[in-house]
Amino acid sequence: MRFDELPCFFLGANAPKGYYSRFDQLFAAAPNGRCYLLKGGPGTGKSTVLKKTAAVLADKNMSTELIYCSADTDSLDAIIADDGKFVMADATLPHAVEPKYPGVYETTVSLCDCWNEEKLKENAEKAMCLFDENRRLHEHARRYMAAAADLLEEAAKLGANCVYPEKAAGAAAKICAREFGRKIRRTGTEKQRFLSAVTDKGVFFFGKTAELLCDKIYLIEDESGAASRIFMSTVRKMAVDWGLDIIVCKCPVFPAEKTEHIFIPQLKLGFVTGNKRHNLDIMPYRTIHAKRFFDEKKYLRHKIKIKFALRCAANLIEEAVKCMKEAKEVHDELEALYIPAMDFSAVNKKLEEIIKDI
Repeated sequence: MRFDELPCFFLGANAPKGYYSRFDQLFAAAPNGRCYLLKGGPGTGKSTVLKKTAAVLADKNMSTELIYCSADTDSLDAIIADDGKFVMADATLPHAVEPKYPGVYETTVSLCDCWNEEKLKENAEKAMCLFDENRRLHEHARRYMAAAADLLEEAAKLGANCVYPEKAAGAAAKICAREFGRKIRRTGTEKQRFLSAVTDKGVFFFGKTAELLCDKIYLIEDESGAASRIFMSTVRKMAVDWGLDIIVCKCPVFPAEKTEHIFIPQLKLGFVTGNKRHNLDIMPYRTIHAKRFFDEKKYLRHKIKIKFALRCAANLIEEAVKCMKEAKEVHDELEALYIPAMDFSAVNKKLEEIIKDI
């Protein structure tokens, strides 16, 4: 299996109420498992170690997921193999992780002893200012997203007044009954991921992951988000009740409440939400337009308000993206301070030890 054939997700997102992390989803602690927690600063080689380890796992045909950083979509935050039996993660802020079973499951790998501290201290004042500026820009992005979330919620509430909930739930149930086959005598499991995030490159969506996981994708087109919430909630409940193991991808704007996408790997089946905020470069098996679940007369009364709220929310998300882009530039400056102080041969030795252990 090639590195570029591995499914990609986020496990953290810049959300309205702060950075929202689901790094708890990484681990499946077991006596025969292994978890490496990488500690270090910007530019110390954490993402490179993760990429090289992932390439080794791919060569060994181990089932592997790549978890990318929503603040820098070119950098890895973690890799998960064999459903969490083997994990490697960047365990620094904003997703700091400490061992629960030190030594017997987790091994902390510090890259901090691979840098020249005296050389770093030569730029201490500049580095501290850059760290503070990076945090400030991320906070600004969250404020824009919080304002956007209020408007998106308003659009969803207006839309909910126009939806026939039994129609949306019934359509979902009909598809599920046709696609799921015979019930299994167990309760299905659920993994949570993000397939999209607000990043320095805009609203970034791992469309390739959807196509890697699925032979058949149902796309639910829904601008207001009212009907898709009912549809996805029905799919989620039925799949678990049917005994199917699912991957639930949450909305980065409403990470605790709203399900945007659901994948059922054992059936190679997916359900994906689409709207103007998502640039979905996928070929669906079937597109379901949410308007079929709406009372058209009621919708026409609210249409202008819904469109206004969605347009304003999109503008606010664009401003959040600008802040994220500035934050990424500041982070690049920080990396430029750390890289000359690093002994990357020492980093490579640590990587060799990990690969031998694998």
